[in-house]
Amino acid sequence: MMVEDKRRFSVRNFFRRRTPTPKDPTIFNPGIQEKKTDYMITTPVLYHIAQQSVIVRTCTTQLKNEIFRRGYIWKEKFAYKCRDCGHEHDEPVETCAECKSVSLEKPNKEQLKYAEKFIEGYINNSDQLFIDILKELEDDLNIMDDAYIILKKEYYIDGNGEIKMHKIKEMFRGDPVTMTIYTDEDGEKGTQGFTCLNHRDQLHTEPYSTCDECGSPLHPVYYVNRCHGQEQHYIKGEVLHFSKYNPSRLYGLSPILTLWNHITTLLAMENYVNSSYSKARMPRGLLAVQTRNIDSMKSFWRGVKEKMEQDPHFIPVMGIEAENGKGSIEWIKFMDSLKEMDYISVKDDLRDRISGFYGVSKVFMSDNSASGGLNNEGMQILVTNRAVEMAQTIWNNYVFPFITKEFGISDWELKLPPSEEEDEIAKLRKREIEVNVAAAIKNLGFEVTMDDKGRFKYSKEQPKGKGGKEEGGGEIALDPYAGTNIDQSQLGQMMEAGNRPTKEEAGAPAEVKSNRNKPSMSVGPDKRFSGLPQEAGNQNVDRRSERRTP
Repeated sequence: MMVEDKRRFSVRNFFRRRTPTPKDPTIFNPGIQEKKTDYMITTPVLYHIAQQSVIVRTCTTQLKNEIFRRGYIWKEKFAYKCRDCGHEHDEPVETCAECKSVSLEKPNKEQLKYAEKFIEGYINNSDQLFIDILKELEDDLNIMDDAYIILKKEYYIDGNGEIKMHKIKEMFRGDPVTMTIYTDEDGEKGTQGFTCLNHRDQLHTEPYSTCDECGSPLHPVYYVNRCHGQEQHYIKGEVLHFSKYNPSRLYGLSPILTLWNHITTLLAMENYVNSSYSKARMPRGLLAVQTRNIDSMKSFWRGVKEKMEQDPHFIPVMGIEAENGKGSIEWIKFMDSLKEMDYISVKDDLRDRISGFYGVSKVFMSDNSASGGLNNEGMQILVTNRAVEMAQTIWNNYVFPFITKEFGISDWELKLPPSEEEDEIAKLRKREIEVNVAAAIKNLGFEVTMDDKGRFKYSKEQPKGKGGKEEGGGEIALDPYAGTNIDQSQLGQMMEAGNRPTKEEAGAPAEVKSNRNKPSMSVGPDKRFSGLPQEAGNQNVDRRSERRTP
């Protein structure tokens, strides 16, 4: 009995095991990126540096303009949808491909009434347009790699305090400086705190308790906005956080932090040039003066240090006591000139590294000095277009589906069209190729039809019966001049004139009698000189082994 009890006890313990949580969360915490920076670089400092750098602002502005250059459009999610099984069809059909039902419906335009009216006007009390919010969020992605969309909703609650439906009233951009993802130590959202819909500043730890102020049910907290010593808690569906360059379970990674050394070096170089030209001073160095009264120089030096703290470009003057009693002045250089420091090449290298990270080519920064011609310039445009396409993918596949879902839209999609419009001439050339291909396929015996969208469809009816006979027993009419140089139009003209050509006249190969002294397979092509003068044929052959048509 004791053995059976131990076995039963061990089995229970086996099913009660849990995945151990590491003591140090930094050792094993997959996909979790904490909101922290190195070297005590705070989020406002990152925004300040990005706004001060002309290279960073040029890159982010060009990206933003290209991404939203053509605005946004509403697109049908499907052509027909089955009411019975819910299968969506991309093309018009009469029956469902899954359940063969004839109960089909088109996208409901009634779903767009409120969303279109909301997006086309001011979306918040600050009189901001929808496109303005999108551009602000794109700047947040390019600077912090963290962007937040806040939806202010009006809730409809039943008698039990449960949310039955909602209506979006306003839309805001959440500041990455103050916004925080509210999670537990394992990075899970909605498990740490709970709040009431009416009193968002209060936070509770018990999920099944009620609000102390109004007694309403509590909801899990997913995001928190901390500003001016106050907290605003948001529940699920009210905030969307997304990243572009380094997405993770929590926060992204700031590109400015990655490019910190490059950006600050450029800023220092620009400040040095500005001081050199605005103050007209020599390169930074030290002026040593030999003197016998060193005490006076010390007192003077204290004043010099105060001036240096106020102005880092102040040139200090130091007195040095001479042994021979003679005074002199000597200039000691500490920094090279701009030419000696290779200012231009260093600046271009840093600029290329920053723009290369964002995927913005020189041609978009009004620099064609190293474009290398139209071909290279076109390649630069292609590289930038790919960066724009990557950014639009984030919006089309992640951000806009969240917005349409919260609006209750299921039959339509919100999309950013490609930044580069397709060339009209390219469209015509493409259509010309499609028509030529369709004509060639039709000449092969296929049936060619065109749907309502202008797309060609091909089909071919297989011949019935075997042995060259039709289903009714008659022989299938074959073209006697197949494989000759006579086409159908020439044959018709010759038959109308009463001159039906022979196969030899038409260029058909002559029948060859068997001969043991000759090879069984012809060496040269049968129709090498058919219908052509001898000079027009291929002369690069062996005349001794070539068989000619009489």
